[in-house]
This record gives sequence, C-alpha cells and structure tokens, in this order.
Amino acid sequence: MLIAHLTDPHVGLTSGPTCPPLDPAGALRRALAHVRALRPAPELLLLTGDLTDSGRATDYALIRELLETELPGVSAGGPRVLAIPGNHDLRERMLATLGDFLPVAADAPAPCICVHERHQGLHLIGLDTVVPGQPHGMLEDAQLAWLERQLAACADAPVLLFMHHPPLTSGISAMDGSGLRNGRDELGRLVARHGGVQMILAGHIHRPITGVLGGAPVLVAPSTSHQLELDLRPGAPLAVRMEPPMIGLYEWRGPGNLACHLSHVQPFGEPYLC
Repeated sequence: MLIAHLTDPHVGLTSGPTCPPLDPAGALRRALAHVRALRPAPELLLLTGDLTDSGRATDYALIRELLETELPGVSAGGPRVLAIPGNHDLRERMLATLGDFLPVAADAPAPCICVHERHQGLHLIGLDTVVPGQPHGMLEDAQLAWLERQLAACADAPVLLFMHHPPLTSGISAMDGSGLRNGRDELGRLVARHGGVQMILAGHIHRPITGVLGGAPVLVAPSTSHQLELDLRPGAPLAVRMEPPMIGLYEWRGPGNLACHLSHVQPFGEPYLC
C-alpha cells in the first residue's frame, strides 16, 4: 500500500512585501497532479493541516475543487483522503466543506477532530493538536486518554499516527516556540507502551525533518508551497525559502516494513535510464 502525505499548502496566503511570489493554490494543484501520476497509485492521501492560511470558507471550497479535479474519484473510492487541522485552519469551516475527509471518531473529545481508520491491517490515527487562535499546539488530557483507548484496542496491530505539530525539537527557534508545548512526553510514553507504532507523521515546520519519539520514527514533511530557512542559530528570525516542494511517500508492506521517501513535485527533467 502506498501512502501519500501532503502538508501546509496554506491556500489563500499572499506574498508580503519582503517575500518572494507565492502561489499556494497552484502549488497544491501541482502536488495533487504529482500524486495522480504516481505508479502504483497511492491508496491513501494524508493531509496534516494548515490547508488554508486564514480559514476562509472560499479557500476550503477551492481545496475541495482541487482534490476532485486533480484526483478523479476522490469522493467515490480512491484514493482515500484523511485530513486533520493545523493552527491556521478553522475546525468548523473545515468540517463544513471537507467533512467526508475528516471522519471524526464518535467518541473523540469535542471539539477535537480525531480520526481512526484501518487500511490493509494498518491503523491510521489522526490527532488534533490545534489550540484555537494560537500558533502552538498541544495534546490535552482528554485527547491523550482517547488515544490510549485506541491504542489499547489495537494492541497487537501496527499503527501510524499523524498530526500537525510535530512531537520533536527541530532547533529552529521560532518554530519550536510555536511547537507542541504540551503532551509530548505523555504521547511518547503511550507510543513506547504500544510498541507497534510504525511512524508519526507531521507538518508545521515547512522542512523535511526526522526524529524519534517513544521508539517510533517521527517524520516532518515539507510544505507543498514554500519552505522555511534552515537556520539553527538561537533566536534566528524566520525566512522563507523557495526550495523545490516535496511530498511524503510511504510504502507499507506489513509490520516493520515501511519505506519512506520524499518526492519532488517538480522534477528536474525526465529520468535517465541507466
């Protein structure tokens, strides 16, 4: 099973006076077209938040249009899309337009958008790290208790977790200051106790980053739109980098057999046969 992972398109974002020209909607269109052209075709598409930049209803409508245009059949069988919100999203508007891609678990602690589906023996659990009106994220006690119940129910099965705010410290000061402030240690203990979490996927930092939590690998995928400067100096200001956008691709072949790739959306010419 091939899983595609897109994050942080920020549809609706416009360029500021000191920023390079941005085209978030066009970048998302190209990323989805890239997914459509993949062979084998992905069976799952994960969207890990900041779909819009300001939560406007028109931007969610545009995202739905792009999904249906670039991935024909997305609303009727494939690929299956699972999404969770980011700090730039508004839960209510996201649910109103993209609700079929956010299958909120019946016992999820309101207002969190928590999802749990099983595909080919792999449990996919999406966590809502949003703190309304704030750039940072957190996992509250009620959501951690919900996750504990989900993990207990699939104690002998492999799990893939996905969320917006990554449970790691990147070294990029400004982003770590708006990272996952609460719940990371508790999440790590739950992951370690389960022992079958194959990977934790996230976005938010607009850079490709890997780490470890509770014995499970953590992978932060870059934005489909624009990246942030890799500047590890303490207190360094944020700066936009127009690096080639990438998407995450994960090939699942069974427990302990998950290969992770990052695929450039705009490849530099056609591949050569060697």
